[in-house]
This record gives sequence, structure tokens and C-alpha cells, in this order.
Amino acid sequence: MMRAAILVPVLLAGVFVPTITEAQSALKKPKVYPLWEFDEQGPSCRMKGRLQDRGYCVSHLMDRIVADGKGAIPILISQLRDTRPTKEPIYDYWSLTTAGDVAYFILTDLFTDPNWISFNMPGLESLHEKCDSSAEDCWRIFLKKHGRKFVQDQWLAAWNKSKAQIYWDDDARCFRLSPKRAS
Repeated sequence: MMRAAILVPVLLAGVFVPTITEAQSALKKPKVYPLWEFDEQGPSCRMKGRLQDRGYCVSHLMDRIVADGKGAIPILISQLRDTRPTKEPIYDYWSLTTAGDVAYFILTDLFTDPNWISFNMPGLESLHEKCDSSAEDCWRIFLKKHGRKFVQDQWLAAWNKSKAQIYWDDDARCFRLSPKRAS
């Protein structure tokens, strides 16, 4: 009887250990957004505007990204090198967009004021080179010259340097940086 009392807990532990390990693995799996399946409702996101503006772009995916707040930023940065093509280009006059392109567009829009001029993420000046061609051509030329890893590294460095200051401005529907406190 004593032997059976010892074996039952050992057997039960053997049954539950894989389940716990599998659960921990699932928790460690990094979150990604299905950017290659960008879900705009009609051609609403193709015109001029910011992707987070509901009056301009109706997308459940964008709603989820905005709802995730500041936590969405490192996820989007992690997806900048994703070359999976979208079902169709998400911008008018583009022949192709990839999940990495969409991550870049979203990140840029999330840090752009509603005036479409002010960009609120310092440290990314190297991502803006002069180009007199179409937006798609300029982007492809830039990627060919520098690569997606360069884009990701620049965003990651800017994020790491400024993440403590970043906050969401509900009225402007964009991220901004709070002023640095004097040390």
C-alpha cells in the first residue's frame, strides 16, 4: 500500500510536467501581429492619412495595436524584417507591400502628430534620405542600400533610448515623448 501511495504522486507529476513545460513555452513565444493579412475594411487605408485614425483607416488590426499601447512598439520593431507579402498593397500606387513595410508604416504613423508633419521619435533621422521618386521607389532604393536590419536596428536604438519617456496622447492619437527630467 505504501508503494502505491508513492507511485501515484510520481505518476501524476509525470503527467502534468509536460503540460507545465508546454504552457511555459507558449508564454515565452513572442507576440506578433498578422501584418501580412492587414484587414482594412474597404480601401479606406489607402488614401492619405495615419493608419491609427478611425476616420481614415478602419482596421480591427489597427484597433488592436492601438489598444496594446506602448507594448505594441517592440512587437512592431521585431517585425520590420518580415518579408511576407500582404494580400494586396495597403497603399494606393504601390505594387507590393510586405509585413515589414506595414510595420514601418504603422510605427511611423504612431509617432506622427495629426498635422502629419511633426514626428515624435528622435534618433531616426538616418531613415530619411532625400529622394525624388515615388514613395515606393524611394523605400525600395533605401532598403536595397541599407537593408531591413538597418531599419530595425535604428528603430530599436531609438526605442531603447526613449522608451521611458514615451506615452500615448489620446487627443492626438499618437505617441509622444515627455520631457526629460533634470538629473
